Amino acid sequence: MEGDATRVLVGLDEYEVIDALERDDGVLEVHVQVPRSEAPCPECGTFSSRVKQRRRQEVRDGLCFERPTVLVWHKRRFRCDTPDCRGSFTESTGQVPPRSRLTTRLRDAVGRAGRTRSTAEVAGAYRIGWWTAWGAIAAAATAAIAARPVAPPARLGLDETTFRRPQRFATGLVDLATGELWDLVPGRSKAVVIDRLRRLDDEHLAGIDDVVIDPFAGYKAAVRELAPGARRTADRFHVVRLANQAVTDVRCRRQQELTGRRGRKHDPFYRARRDLLRASERLTERQAARIHAAFAADAPAEELWAAWIAKEGIRDLYAKSDRAEAETFLDGWLEVFGACGIPELERLATTLGRWREEVLNYFDSRLTNGRTEGRNLTIKAVKRSGYGFRNFDNYRLRVLYRCG
Repeated sequence: MEGDATRVLVGLDEYEVIDALERDDGVLEVHVQVPRSEAPCPECGTFSSRVKQRRRQEVRDGLCFERPTVLVWHKRRFRCDTPDCRGSFTESTGQVPPRSRLTTRLRDAVGRAGRTRSTAEVAGAYRIGWWTAWGAIAAAATAAIAARPVAPPARLGLDETTFRRPQRFATGLVDLATGELWDLVPGRSKAVVIDRLRRLDDEHLAGIDDVVIDPFAGYKAAVRELAPGARRTADRFHVVRLANQAVTDVRCRRQQELTGRRGRKHDPFYRARRDLLRASERLTERQAARIHAAFAADAPAEELWAAWIAKEGIRDLYAKSDRAEAETFLDGWLEVFGACGIPELERLATTLGRWREEVLNYFDSRLTNGRTEGRNLTIKAVKRSGYGFRNFDNYRLRVLYRCG
């Protein structure tokens, strides 16, 4: 009964506990042995009970009551009596394979812990080397990624995140139905998306029904070339962001034209820089007053007021109930602001004119890259936990493991 109790406490059914003690460094040392009297030869399979040698092997185990544990295995080396076979062999178990210095359950625990924690943090918690911890985490991540479906999601979101500075991007492909990251590829261009989609067969490509992208011509061209049947939708957030950027560009230009310098904290333009980008219905009285002061400072040109009206018009566009109403509104907006004489708004009108079909597709699909942006936050958290990455393959492995 005592042997059974200690065996259950240790959690390794193949062993029995001989002794246990705590070292000065706080490590729990558990002495174990295999209770069976014989073992099979790994080459010929013949069982042998003739012990040639006994030795001790230290094997790192998991945490026991939050303390690191070391198994001191009293191993035996048996003689093999089969002719022309190896002369001797050392016993092994499923929990401690030959030449292993970690138990299988410790490797599994390290692999699971590495999904949400940095390699250095996991290595410190289990008191193992960084490379040992990374090997277990990489093995667990590879196994998890291999079990993922090969087919792309029917609703796909494309967006980029920064991998390394300066300007080194990675493109994430996200399942908009579940929010899971389907894949991560290096770069931000038409070529990298085409290279990834070309690995799929025609049946898988035909299964892509919708793709949501930001207004980036590279993504648009790649999807149009390899998945022409997919409906392309320009992300609503990025379209409004283009309008906000136009307001900022007009504000900065008018500041330079009127004062010959950048904005300072008491300048009306500078004081209203954030208020101009807020939704009009959410403005407080103080914020509205700052905006009107900026408009007054721009009189009589009123270019800043026109840019703000154009931005609010883009927001009003997404309040339309159906595609027909939105199409009429957008065409009128493009006609007015495409010939207003304000370069920033004319440039915005040109961009939206090129993306007219993708902007209007929102009113059919009602899809956004909201889940993609949420997944980007997780990707950035992985990058911060490792204090940056230099090897993209390792970075991709960690990101897919965390975002699966």
